[in-house]
Amino acid sequence: MIAPRCSLLTISGGISALSNPTDANHKIKVAFLGIRHPHVFVRVELAQRDAELKIVGFYEEDGEIAERFAAQTTLQRFASAEALLSTKPDLVIIEALDTQVPALALLAAPHTRALLLEKPGAPDRSSMDALVEQLAQYDIEVEVSYQLHYSESVAMCREILQAGALGQITQARFHAGCPIGCGAELWQSVPGDLGGVVYTEACHILELMVDMLGMPGRIFAAVQKLPPGASVVSDVVKPDLFAGTGLPTTLRVGELMYEDVGAAIFSYPDKLVTLDVTAWEATDWVQGWRMEFYGTNGSLSAIPNPPTVQLFLPAPVAGYRAGDLLFQGQGPRGPENSLVPDQTYERQFERLITVLRERQPASQEGLRRGQDVVHILDAIYRSAREGRAIDYPG
Repeated sequence: MIAPRCSLLTISGGISALSNPTDANHKIKVAFLGIRHPHVFVRVELAQRDAELKIVGFYEEDGEIAERFAAQTTLQRFASAEALLSTKPDLVIIEALDTQVPALALLAAPHTRALLLEKPGAPDRSSMDALVEQLAQYDIEVEVSYQLHYSESVAMCREILQAGALGQITQARFHAGCPIGCGAELWQSVPGDLGGVVYTEACHILELMVDMLGMPGRIFAAVQKLPPGASVVSDVVKPDLFAGTGLPTTLRVGELMYEDVGAAIFSYPDKLVTLDVTAWEATDWVQGWRMEFYGTNGSLSAIPNPPTVQLFLPAPVAGYRAGDLLFQGQGPRGPENSLVPDQTYERQFERLITVLRERQPASQEGLRRGQDVVHILDAIYRSAREGRAIDYPG
């Protein structure tokens, strides 16, 4: 077993427990602006757990969805975004569709101290660039909701890489995707988005790549909508925001709105890195995702959630013993495992609340890293479309 050498207190951008508020009489006010993504239920539950937080309510422009959400959560429904923002919430969580996020974020920015934006933050590069530029005018905390950034296994990978335990990394691989059929869900099929599963799911694993390896210099990619193929029955598809899983649904490879598969090669000065993505994984959410690093001293493989790390070293180095070392942490399992308020969601939420309670200086580092991710995604689709490598920046 690998004994985690890092405390959860030292996870990059994260903490393990909430701090005391600077003003014991003031409750941090949380508002939800747009409620179209299933992650909204996780973040509502996290906010409801803390007696020192107050959810002021929500606004959603779709009346039917708003009515059902109010009935299910008992949260106060506001008649307009302006009415919600007039309550001066400390934190605004935006769980709208990708095409709606930028406008709602800019509407909320003058009225709040922090924003949490549903990933990837915008439907395309130009929208993301404009959003980042305009939000920079406000002294507010802004983060894109990449909760896997706070995974215990990701923290361990950071520490192993920073210690130099692998020697020179010559190659790395990142894999992501969605369970069979889930590429047909609304959130992978947003009209106006740059693409489908590569855009809305690979963004998670690309955020981890950028965090650990930085930005590549050249990108060559293929993104394919496959010809009509196998018909499959899936019991993990969510037909709408409020539905659960378990209802068998028949879908066919090649009939998604966007791509079925994608792959990319990222060229760095000292290494090659690959990405591969499929909308047809025969697994539950995230459990098939991988990060692999191959170095001159050893190799490292990790699953973001449930947190799993496997490190192989032929000789002791940087405080790690030789051999095949394994760490397996606790994490949710099952078809809706990505919709459970686990440690990754908790740590991200706690970090934001601590920034507000302690009145720490505002940062938009997470937003800018999200912008880097969208730049990579834009280059992936451009490369696939034009059949050539794309240099970054470009």
